[in-house]
Amino acid sequence: MKPFTTLDALAAPLLKDNIDTDVIIPIDRLIAYAPDELGPFCFEPWRRDPSGGIDPGFVLHQPRYQGAGILVTGRNFGCGSSREHAVWALLAAGIRCVIAPSFGDIFRSNCYQNGLLPLQLAGDAYEAVCRHVCDSAEPRLRVDLGERTVQAEGLGTLGFDIDPLHQQALLRGRDRIAMTLEHLAMIQTFEKQSQARQPWLLPADAQAPRKLLMLPGDGIGPEIMPQVRRVVEWFASRRDVPLQLDEEPYGIAAWKAHGSLMPDHLWRKILDADAILFGATGSPEYADIPYEARKHDQLIRMRKELDLFTNLRPVKSLAALRDASTLRPEVLEGCDMVLVRELTGGIYFGEPRGIFDLPDGQRRGVNTCSYTTSEIQRIARAAFELARQRRGRVCSVDKSNVLEGGLLWRETVIELQQREYPDIELSHLYVDNCAMQLVRRPSQFDVLLTENLFGDILSDCAAMVAGSLGLLPSASLSAPDSLGRRKALYEPIHGSAPDIAGRGIANPLGAILSFAMCLRFTFGSEPDALLLEQAVERVLEQGLRTADIAAPGGPSVGTVRMGDAVIAQLERQAQGA
Repeated sequence: MKPFTTLDALAAPLLKDNIDTDVIIPIDRLIAYAPDELGPFCFEPWRRDPSGGIDPGFVLHQPRYQGAGILVTGRNFGCGSSREHAVWALLAAGIRCVIAPSFGDIFRSNCYQNGLLPLQLAGDAYEAVCRHVCDSAEPRLRVDLGERTVQAEGLGTLGFDIDPLHQQALLRGRDRIAMTLEHLAMIQTFEKQSQARQPWLLPADAQAPRKLLMLPGDGIGPEIMPQVRRVVEWFASRRDVPLQLDEEPYGIAAWKAHGSLMPDHLWRKILDADAILFGATGSPEYADIPYEARKHDQLIRMRKELDLFTNLRPVKSLAALRDASTLRPEVLEGCDMVLVRELTGGIYFGEPRGIFDLPDGQRRGVNTCSYTTSEIQRIARAAFELARQRRGRVCSVDKSNVLEGGLLWRETVIELQQREYPDIELSHLYVDNCAMQLVRRPSQFDVLLTENLFGDILSDCAAMVAGSLGLLPSASLSAPDSLGRRKALYEPIHGSAPDIAGRGIANPLGAILSFAMCLRFTFGSEPDALLLEQAVERVLEQGLRTADIAAPGGPSVGTVRMGDAVIAQLERQAQGA
């Protein structure tokens, strides 16, 4: 983006409060025009009279304000939706600085990311600027970002505050990603130190090519995973991420191709892969497969035999998607948690299990929930280590008031924390209370530690924080080997959604964000993971929505179009736009 140092320009008054981004740039202009083509449509609802002609009374059409590079506005400028296009439209219209008493939070963030200065003035200073711009014969202002001053003849010099990091980013024309990458050597040094201290976090020999196996699976899997493939290939070609990518049919597709849900050659590839990128499993067509061929769940088998005992499910409230959640915005504010779910024990794997005939003609269904001390310790250790990299808090979930297994879980977690992690704050919740707290005040959680069944249920409950199951990624990890490498499976937490399969409307972002976790945990590349996560956030800030997160009756895009948008945003970030 273009650096902002000083600006000497005409300033135009648009002294209205709560100017919405939909007024700055109407939504119907976003699809047909590129960012640098939005200028003529900036404030379009106000530029034209009821007949559709140009309104000469609009302030930016008045001769004394034509060509203005500074806009002086009312309170809460840029409120409403979160798309970046509002900033792009202002820049395309020649506006480099907006002066206001306050701004919409997301709009202000987008300004910093695109080279427009949101200059906040209040009280007497703001009133003085308004009088100067409205009454002066030549309504010019000089803004000096380095000195943090606003000057004009007859106005004097006024100071303003700005966060030093934002100030430096604008002065140098660098967005957050570019500023972060300037410290790449420091980041890499930190990663090496972290590898030495905590080898489970970063694999050794991080530059050796990783073998990725893509399994699209059932339902919407074959629709979302091609978009993941595009992102994977982008990182391989544009960011030199060392990988070997292979793909195989899985589930119904494997049955149709090979007459087996898990042919031998596929299992060999699974065992050989460093990481699996998984789509979804589940289809009504399984009912047509003989029971003996389908009685074993192959995804459960992968988790067990690869020992993928640590399941990480991050849940974060994005400001751009507050309206997609059924929870109130003030409830969602500040939510950023990770669910750490034990994945290879508990009721999904315990024995005995089955459905049994009884002598009196009834049938009994039996599942066994069982955990050993060592199984609890290793998943609790993963949660505590993760908390050390975050905000230092773990909440352990159980049902120890009625279940003996829950009592052992709580006793073991407490003992481990007291012995090895006294620096971590540990709390406990019964699972039913935890479900309530997730929708009551999700921001209270940092790391949430659960056994298998509880984690399965609670993570779906937590999806309402994000707005949709289609947005949430997950990583399932084994313990690291002697080289620090671990087996991994990455998948969105949504199911196969057979009701929308084949329609091209599924949300691919959960699967794409799962690859961001792959970049972080399998490749040990935090900068690349952040790059992809920010690209997804920016696409959402621009207003693009798949049907699952679109407002009722609002516009939505399909699976491929959302993939296009992520790739385009990655390109913009890579070019420093």
